[in-house]
Amino acid sequence: MVLEHRNLLLRSAEPDVLARFSARLHPVELSKGVTLHNPGDTVDLVYFPESALVAGFSETAAGESVATSLIGVEGALGVFEACGSRTAHMRCLVQVTGRAWRMRAGAYRELYDASALLRTAVHKHIEFLLAESRQSVACNAIHPVEGRLSRYILEGLERSRASTTLPLTQEALAHALGVQRTTVAVCVSALQKQGVLRSSRGAIEVTDRSGLEKVSCLCRQALVDARRDIYRTHSESCDA
Repeated sequence: MVLEHRNLLLRSAEPDVLARFSARLHPVELSKGVTLHNPGDTVDLVYFPESALVAGFSETAAGESVATSLIGVEGALGVFEACGSRTAHMRCLVQVTGRAWRMRAGAYRELYDASALLRTAVHKHIEFLLAESRQSVACNAIHPVEGRLSRYILEGLERSRASTTLPLTQEALAHALGVQRTTVAVCVSALQKQGVLRSSRGAIEVTDRSGLEKVSCLCRQALVDARRDIYRTHSESCDA
């Protein structure tokens, strides 16, 4: 039996190949605030989000952190590490509660070896994550918080496939951006006055998406361009 999947990486695999692994894919509910990986952890599980949203945090030795990647329905957590060092090098935290598929790392490696289409999709996903992380370095160092906040909200909506509301608190957004909660509160208040979003207890509702796009920093368009360039290619992946 071929299971119905929303996750785009799973959907990329050949149906007959994926069907052979259906019993090794398990549906799970990922709860907001749960840490899936810490730096140094052995990567034993691979997660394919469907409605959940996971953020990858880069941390300093002093414990400071900032989100450098978001993983939602378009990608997966652990696909790179499971085929490499088997070791996590960032903290991965569930930002939005939702569904996902979970697979043992060993089973994932078998699926990866069996599916040429999945390998190509995973390579594109990893290439985009690298582009996103590099862009985040420049963004966090150069751009004002209001623009970074707007970009993060827009990316979160897209990757969780939410329509207009992102169930994130201002505290969670501050943690992701590596700033004080009061700084986020000031930015949210300014964006509300501009009429592009509305903040309620535990959620941000985007009321004018095009307006929020205009407020977002230029890294937003850089990521849109990178995504387009990476995913429109039709070449097969390079296999080791």
